[in-house]
Amino acid sequence: MNKRTIAGVVVSILMLLMCAGCSAPASDRGGLAANTEVKYTLYVGLNDKDTYTQIIDSLEAEKKASAICIKYVDGYTLTHGEGAYKDEKGVITKENSLIYTFFNVTDAQMKSIMNEMLKELNQNSILIEKQKVNYDFYDGEKL
Repeated sequence: MNKRTIAGVVVSILMLLMCAGCSAPASDRGGLAANTEVKYTLYVGLNDKDTYTQIIDSLEAEKKASAICIKYVDGYTLTHGEGAYKDEKGVITKENSLIYTFFNVTDAQMKSIMNEMLKELNQNSILIEKQKVNYDFYDGEKL
């Protein structure tokens, strides 16, 4: 082999050795959030699409929306929020919102949930956010 080929082989071996440490699971490196998954978040405003005011009580809307969610998925996290938007005339409208977070679900499950929520809560639309995240279920230090 010539010097150039030997140098190329040495560089390749060194790069492989350096990258070997990069491929170890985060849990082996003492890190958190070693798993990668798609997380979906739904933002569901509670104002009625026809009256632009809230007709269904927040607690009742939560019961209906949560029942729809659990029909299609095994679990979720619910938080409450307040949203605001400015319409085409510049009028600012505030509304209560339900914010649902899901892991280990599919696009099809999310569409089923949103289609049913749109009808049940009389909404024009629901904001959906889809992002790839790292996560873990932390269960304490291992001795």
